[in-house]
Amino acid sequence: MLDFLYTAVSWVLLRWHDLFTLIGFSDASGLGWALSIVFLVITARLLLFRLFVKQVHYQRNMQKMQPKMQKVREKYKNDRAEMNRQMMKLQQEEGFNPLAGCLPMFLQIPVFIGLYHVLRHLANSQTSDLCPGGRPGTSKLLELYSFSPQETCHGAGADLFGAPLAGSFRDSSSVIQQLVNDPSASATHTRFIILPLLIISAAATFVTQLMVRANATTTPEGTAATIQRVMLYIIPLGVMASGLLFAFPLGVLLYWFTSNLWTLAQQAYIIRFHPPTDEPVKPVGEVGKTLAPKVGQRPARPPKSGGKPVSVSKALPDTTADDATATDPPAERGAAGQTARGAAPRPGQRPNRGQQRPPRKRPTQAKKRR
Repeated sequence: MLDFLYTAVSWVLLRWHDLFTLIGFSDASGLGWALSIVFLVITARLLLFRLFVKQVHYQRNMQKMQPKMQKVREKYKNDRAEMNRQMMKLQQEEGFNPLAGCLPMFLQIPVFIGLYHVLRHLANSQTSDLCPGGRPGTSKLLELYSFSPQETCHGAGADLFGAPLAGSFRDSSSVIQQLVNDPSASATHTRFIILPLLIISAAATFVTQLMVRANATTTPEGTAATIQRVMLYIIPLGVMASGLLFAFPLGVLLYWFTSNLWTLAQQAYIIRFHPPTDEPVKPVGEVGKTLAPKVGQRPARPPKSGGKPVSVSKALPDTTADDATATDPPAERGAAGQTARGAAPRPGQRPNRGQQRPPRKRPTQAKKRR
């Protein structure tokens, strides 16, 4: 059913192999076949590069839409049908297409499946009717993917530093010896070649996730933040476990290795030439309510470029004394007011408003008689 896919992948692989043969590699060179797999990855990723850039912009638009989507959820939390209609309406108004963000990932899956099938078929096609020293049987590879007998034998026996490209981490030494047609080949050597590829692939995946988190326009909260922290370690561990537990050939792991390094370099390019906007998106939900300024409080504004950040506590006047006076009981405020009004001004000082001047002394009777 998927023969057309396998034929397309094998055709690109063979064309790169022909190119490296013209450059000077021999037909049986394992390095030539390994480079063909690497450039198969590069070909696929170059074709998907523009879609990847659009995917990044779609993801950022999705993050910017989160506050509006949160308002819709809160407004129609008791009516799920109306909530879905409002969500679709909001996405149409914003020009957002959820499937566009997943398109590059979905388009890479057929290439991965096609290469996996071709390499496994190569390993099973090293039969005695095609290759000297092969096991008895008949190959159908020629009928399916237009491989010549010579290309079939060379592809099945190609190795990278002594490890067959069609061999996997779980293959026994007898299978490895049959693939490379060498009785001294061992499965341990193949595993030592595969293991560094898996470690570097997992490390590249981990660093890529860190770069994505560092340049995100929103900060997840609650369950989303917990899931993001867990997936930061689960995905690289999954890369390691997949290569160790499943029978992925070395050629497929080389494809995986190259793809992860390409993703890392691609993410660095996006950060350098397509940075996110400077305007941060406000947090939503409970975190947004917690970080929102209180009633009557001046919101903190970001400093200008090159300027020092201004503390809100320094920018606003201290109203502690006024608040304390305003919250005092009436009796205490009255006593304080009488004390202030009864205090006489200093010599030469003008009396403040709200203060009463001290009463004048009346002349005594003796002075009046004089």
